[in-house]
Amino acid sequence: MNHLPRAWLLTVVSLAGLLLSGRVVAADNPLGGDDWKYEVVYPLRTSPYRGLILKHGGGELEMWSIDRKPGRPAIYHRVKLSDGEIDRIERLPPEERETLRRRFAALQEEDKRLTEQLKPLEPGAAESPLAAKLTLHETPWNGDRSIKALRYDSSHFILVSNAPRRVVVVAATRLEKVYAAYVRCLPPRAKGERTTVLLPQSRADYQALVRGQGRELLNPAFFDPDKNQIVCAFDWQHTIEELHRVLRYHIKLRKELNEREEELRKAYKGSLPAEFKTLFADKRRQIEAAEARNKETFTRAQDRLFQRLFHEAFHAYLLNFVYPPRDGELPRWLNEGLAQIFETAIFEVGELRIGHADKERLDAVRVALGRDALLPLSDLLRCGPKQFQVAHDGDKQVSDRNYLASWALAFYLTFDRKVLGTPALDAYVRDLKRGTDPLDAFRTLTGQPLSKFERDFQDYLKHLRPDGRVGDGH
Repeated sequence: MNHLPRAWLLTVVSLAGLLLSGRVVAADNPLGGDDWKYEVVYPLRTSPYRGLILKHGGGELEMWSIDRKPGRPAIYHRVKLSDGEIDRIERLPPEERETLRRRFAALQEEDKRLTEQLKPLEPGAAESPLAAKLTLHETPWNGDRSIKALRYDSSHFILVSNAPRRVVVVAATRLEKVYAAYVRCLPPRAKGERTTVLLPQSRADYQALVRGQGRELLNPAFFDPDKNQIVCAFDWQHTIEELHRVLRYHIKLRKELNEREEELRKAYKGSLPAEFKTLFADKRRQIEAAEARNKETFTRAQDRLFQRLFHEAFHAYLLNFVYPPRDGELPRWLNEGLAQIFETAIFEVGELRIGHADKERLDAVRVALGRDALLPLSDLLRCGPKQFQVAHDGDKQVSDRNYLASWALAFYLTFDRKVLGTPALDAYVRDLKRGTDPLDAFRTLTGQPLSKFERDFQDYLKHLRPDGRVGDGH
């Protein structure tokens, strides 16, 4: 697979487990151990897509590509192809197609339920039956057999965590989704090793693990290429416990309000004065507003955890499966730029979406352009690892400038120039490994003088909208 799909937006959807009941009988087939029958589209230059064709007409085909493996989240994503990109199509008979359509609709419905389960649980709420089907194994935590952890095995990573099962299910499911997106954008070129992802459930566990490795790190997440290991800290359990403590308090407040309201109704013989009605209504609105703020805080913390995970996981995937050091590596600016794109992937009703422009970064780019302060491409293209390290506060401004420019250029190359997964990008990596001057290698990659490319690039940024489209509106 050499190119991104033609659609400007890549959508990858993932589910934790099989969803239909005993009517589905496991079978050993290449698609992942199920008896579903699929429609197949054979592109001219890429691997076949198996799934459900949504529509075909007007010179374009749109379908859901579906991949299901036992004990893992099912992964499906939308594909758009022009007729000129298609070799042949295998359709199902009407009756079998209707069976597939019903099963896929059930899959999507279960995905919506799982999405709800990813939100903070109310105290005492049961785990989703779907999430319970994810295959996890007990294992010692960090070599200590007295501490139990859970392990999840994927094709590209091994997740180990001493967090509660529900946390591990969420992490495994989302990592599967984002790795599927990596594979779509940058298909594997090497038979790499799976990365171990360690997810300590608390900041204290993270610090103990880091100290045990002889490290002195302030960063809450890192990828160790020598060990092929990601370590990511998040005080998830403490956050959940605090959220539940507040929820229990609010339950108590509501009960007290109800009891007081009932007492007053009796005192006023069932006719509560308007001022009391207003008072009780205001109190209930205050409780609801506080709960909404608390859940929003939890969601932001949860999203930040996954941003760290996705960022480091992209580095690991790239190193192991796409551009291993022996064959030549992506330059650091592009590596970091792409990692930033994937770290801000949006999860919405079970879908993982990339292709939107992160608003905070886009606003910062526009400010930099207005001040003529965006890092020049000639400087960015020559940046090495040192320019992306933040050793202390004095380095942060320089580092942020480099990160911002790398995000902007990686976004342009990915979604406008569509260079990911192309032979031209492979040749660019080889040129850099051979010692070709970075500016000369980039001119070869883009087929333009650097000054002309930079003008087009900046014009694109000025008209880029947060939804990833290019136009005059914002």
